[in-house]
Amino acid sequence: MDEARNQLRDALDRCEVWLRAASDAPEPPAEWQQELREDAGTMTRLRTRAASSLINVALLGAFSSGKSFLLSGLQSGLELVEVPTADGETADKFVGLLPSSPVPTTACPASVVPVGDQATVDASGSGYLRVRFTDSREDEWEDVGNSPAPSVVAAYAMQDADVTDRIRAHRDREVAELEIMLAGAKLPAKLYDLPGYGSPNPIHDMIVRAAMADTDCFMYVSHASRTLSERDLDLIRFLYDHYLLSGKRVVWVVTAIDAAANLDLRNVPEWKATIARNNAYLKENFTLNGQPDLGFIGEGFLPVSPALEARADKLSAEGAEAAARRQYAESRMDTLRQAIEVLISAGTGTRHIAAVATEAHVLMAPRYRVLAERLGTERLEIDELKELLKSQERRLELLDKALPGVREDLERKLQTRVARTARPFTRLAGHLHTELDDAIKATDLNKPTKANQIQVSKAQALRTWLEAPAGPATLWSEQFEAFKKDVVQAVGQVFGDKDLAGRLPDFTLDVNNLSVPQQTRRSTTRHDVVQRAAALVGIVTPVAASGGWLYGLAAAGTVFPPAGLVAGVAALVYVGIQRRKGQISSLQALQDEWIGAIDSEVTAIQEQFKLATSVQGTDVIDHLIDNLAQYRDQLEQSRDHVRERIFNPENQVRQGVIDQLEPLCTEAQSLLESLGALKVSLPS
Repeated sequence: MDEARNQLRDALDRCEVWLRAASDAPEPPAEWQQELREDAGTMTRLRTRAASSLINVALLGAFSSGKSFLLSGLQSGLELVEVPTADGETADKFVGLLPSSPVPTTACPASVVPVGDQATVDASGSGYLRVRFTDSREDEWEDVGNSPAPSVVAAYAMQDADVTDRIRAHRDREVAELEIMLAGAKLPAKLYDLPGYGSPNPIHDMIVRAAMADTDCFMYVSHASRTLSERDLDLIRFLYDHYLLSGKRVVWVVTAIDAAANLDLRNVPEWKATIARNNAYLKENFTLNGQPDLGFIGEGFLPVSPALEARADKLSAEGAEAAARRQYAESRMDTLRQAIEVLISAGTGTRHIAAVATEAHVLMAPRYRVLAERLGTERLEIDELKELLKSQERRLELLDKALPGVREDLERKLQTRVARTARPFTRLAGHLHTELDDAIKATDLNKPTKANQIQVSKAQALRTWLEAPAGPATLWSEQFEAFKKDVVQAVGQVFGDKDLAGRLPDFTLDVNNLSVPQQTRRSTTRHDVVQRAAALVGIVTPVAASGGWLYGLAAAGTVFPPAGLVAGVAALVYVGIQRRKGQISSLQALQDEWIGAIDSEVTAIQEQFKLATSVQGTDVIDHLIDNLAQYRDQLEQSRDHVRERIFNPENQVRQGVIDQLEPLCTEAQSLLESLGALKVSLPS
């Protein structure tokens, strides 16, 4: 892992140097220098990413469970200081990266991102704070600065905070999310501190959903002074649904064990009893075939104390090494870090490296093609140039004529394949009724733990049905691969005429990795999905759900298998039932309501599945059309240059141009090979 990371850093350093050198290439195309300067800036940000987190971890838990406190401790951002009190004495106070207190604090999503020495900002000390507001554009962050005072961080992060501690221009604006970039972090992980799901603020809810889609694993945080109860069920079941349909692991943590160290009658610390009850609670409520689902539960809750580790740091600084070692051991914080590092070594870190390498490759490839084609053109003689010009003009004419028809044909084929995938949904309602009706009728749904058992059974039944050999998830995997072949075939039909000099010259078409930078991709399709999903809520249930919830589902569907949407839709219908439960007078009526809701739920699941598969297919079409449009621009530039060469055959600077371009092309080839080797491990 370290070797691959070092190789990536070296390649990105060379890429940035190359981009700046390429901006001085002779006779550049219009806007070339400005674009390459922007590309070099993007490469700088990729270097920061390469030096930062190898895994994304979302911290979830009940209010005041200690998420913010734990997050600060995990990254060694928790400090124990002595402060004077009103009576003239001193008392211990813990100061963290994020504010924490016994009452709910963090009102908006927050993240802490480790960065290396090559970060573009000063992230030393307690890090570099930046914020995004609800009226900001997407990905538009505003800087607050390095090592802000705790009161400043609180002014942006907390409910009912004193906004006068903010920068003046920020005082009247609502914070959407905040981020702290941190140098010297102990754990190579991006940590999200999420206020929970179902937030009343649609912007916050959307960010939470996006973070959940982006995260590699979850950390469920529970305070040592209280055990799990029915109020935890909704959130844990949500994580369980995610686990079933995406395979994302959950790391279970009981924090603040120092605050629950009192011994019971058997001389067992209170926190150990809490862990035993919490583990029993999970095993009782999340079962598979009558047995605890150990794939979800794992080894259960890990006990930790960020406070003890911070106290150990203070003791160590004071020279009390023996006492410090005892406190370090009792804190058990390194055990939790090791659990995260195991997940990194299990594949997540490799995916991170591969993803950064892919983005760099996407950035470099089209720039290299321009220079390589230019170099090839400079080496040609005049008769060859005339033949090349004719070929380029024919290809341009063909492109202009073929592009609209290619898109229309592929969209028609995509919808046909989506429709084939959705056919099994006609059987889903009957399947769920067979699996669940009798259990619902035999269950007291007024008891949350009993209702949870039904929801868990439903999630398991859905996953099994979706992933069965004839299930939609399996069918879509086959249809999606077939659709990619449709795309390749469509390109072959357009460019396969040998009289037109073959297919795209010096232009590699890989349907699994179409070389278009992510920021140029269309977003209209995804916006349409969100609008359709929002309309669907009115059809399925009268629940007033935020658009952010649905946006998160739609976004997740483009990253993970479409089956991942099912959990969210099922939970949405379930919430509707829960809100109407108070209006239902009898248990039998409530049971009938649950049974009747299955049909509406299936309608929602089918529609969301079709939307998600359509988005995935349309992304491929968008990539192709953008690639062909990009190729057309390059072809047009090359044609113009060939014309100039024909009219100026005795250009005396020609050899000088060749001498400048050759080393640039050789270096670019080497870089693309290095990046290609690093991105091989990117999962399909």
